[in-house]
Amino acid sequence: MTTVAEASSTSSWATTVGIYNPACTNGELRCWAEATNHVDQLEQVVYQSLDASMVQKKHHICVSFPHLKDSYWAGVAFGIISEAKRLNQKITILEAGGYTNLETQLNQVDDCIANGADALIIGPISSHGNAKQIDLIRAQGIPVIVIITGINTVVDANSLQSFATMGFTTCQWIALQHQQDQEKVKIIWFPGPPSAGWSISADQGCRQALLGTQVEILDTKWGDTGKAIQLKLVEAAMQTHVLADQPEFDYIVGTATSIEGAVGALRSRKLDKEVKLVAYYYTPGMDMFIRRGQVAMAPSDQMIIQARVSVDQAVRLLEGLPMATGGRPEFGQTGRLTEHVQPPIIIVTPENIDNFESHTTLAPKYWSPVFSVD
Repeated sequence: MTTVAEASSTSSWATTVGIYNPACTNGELRCWAEATNHVDQLEQVVYQSLDASMVQKKHHICVSFPHLKDSYWAGVAFGIISEAKRLNQKITILEAGGYTNLETQLNQVDDCIANGADALIIGPISSHGNAKQIDLIRAQGIPVIVIITGINTVVDANSLQSFATMGFTTCQWIALQHQQDQEKVKIIWFPGPPSAGWSISADQGCRQALLGTQVEILDTKWGDTGKAIQLKLVEAAMQTHVLADQPEFDYIVGTATSIEGAVGALRSRKLDKEVKLVAYYYTPGMDMFIRRGQVAMAPSDQMIIQARVSVDQAVRLLEGLPMATGGRPEFGQTGRLTEHVQPPIIIVTPENIDNFESHTTLAPKYWSPVFSVD
């Protein structure tokens, strides 16, 4: 048995995951609030992947992403492609170009299904807007696996970290740094796209973590995660909240692209020593800036592991093989046994980054996504 890090192009791998019990695979938001599904209470189990020799057939799996504009989703693509090659599966990757392009994602998925897809792995743009299409696809007997971003309808499996937990973990970390402070610590918050389920969840998680603490949100700036858009939002926030060269805030917190823009914006105003930067997910940019001491913290949700697990889940469903974890009862006593897993969150700071095993999170340097594997 090998770990994800050691897995060759054909060998199986194993990794630790948290398993939701009950499984949040039927679209019920209340499931996420179950005490047993809190990040601190999730049962930790070993996820053992399929051996390539166990797979009988090459299946066509459609994979739909909101976009491939940043290195986060490139990491997800790397995980998908690596696992598809290992299991000798056909993959078609679709990217909609951004979180405002729901119709594009819907049309791309329709076309891929019409071209004979056997399964769909999807990071939905909208937790509500993608739901009807997923219902129709599953009605055809085609399994749907949700990855990274959530959906408010019934699916067959989740390889999915809670972004409410990502937001909570990030803002809790900031609050813990200031438990003894007498004065309020102020942050400007950049949660991401205003209509995406993951960014809304992250916003809710962050706000929950800050209740009763010395940290307060001074301003919130919503927007697509494109670098140009986030830089404009950062610049606008500074225009409003930097008076006579003095910032009214102590932290900029948000998406990785927000923080990438903030690094240069703070430096150009000579405020990089006065304002700290924290992202709520991990990218190669965050890795570089943490190593340089320019970003104080970013948590990894180990998206490459999430991606590889989703392909393994899809193949198991298509081949009628048992779930790697055995599954857990679905929320709401539906009678279904389903699988919803997530890898542990890893807090990365300048103090511990040398011990961070980035292969679970970052695609190899200079790797570029391909859109199909035959």
